Amino acid sequence: MKFLLTAILAGVVSNADALTVSSTSTIKGRSAGELQTFLATPTNWPSIVASSFGVEEADTAVIDGSSSPFFPLKKAPQANAINRPLKKGDRVKEIFGLPPILPLDVTWTCEENVTRKANKRNGSVNGGNLAFFSADGLGGIAKNCRMSFSISEAGEDGNDTTVDMNVEIEPVNPIANLAPAILKVDNDLALKILLPLALKKA
Repeated sequence: MKFLLTAILAGVVSNADALTVSSTSTIKGRSAGELQTFLATPTNWPSIVASSFGVEEADTAVIDGSSSPFFPLKKAPQANAINRPLKKGDRVKEIFGLPPILPLDVTWTCEENVTRKANKRNGSVNGGNLAFFSADGLGGIAKNCRMSFSISEAGEDGNDTTVDMNVEIEPVNPIANLAPAILKVDNDLALKILLPLALKKA
């Protein structure tokens, strides 16, 4: 979900060379599990991110560990499905911009997709964490891009869900310093308006 390239200065933190953009929203009438499943499924991303044009499978060359340690053989590239929730290690290419005139893409790897059960002893509620990372980022513009979500049930009956989203990038080109202003707008639009609408249609 390339909630990647989208922002306005509120909620933007400069940390060393990294730029971080934060957004939050509470979704009414949806459980934490429903929301996490929806956000973890790449084919849903274009419906909730204005700057996302589409998603494609991303091949992953698998190393055959049984071969020579000096000359490992590669199996045929494989690709995981992108129409279901990604699990740790799964990859997806997200396309945005205005292809074919301005084709931009980021290949994300799922770093984390874990759920959390409520625990009355420590006061925790149902929820989960979801994170994606791209070392290459957006070629020539930004690297080490990370998109993460913290999902927690909210409301007295637990039927609402709060989503906290953080996007972090490391600029490699001065133009990337403009990204936070776009990112904040795009991510707020995604969480507060487009996500609730997409969930109603799902």
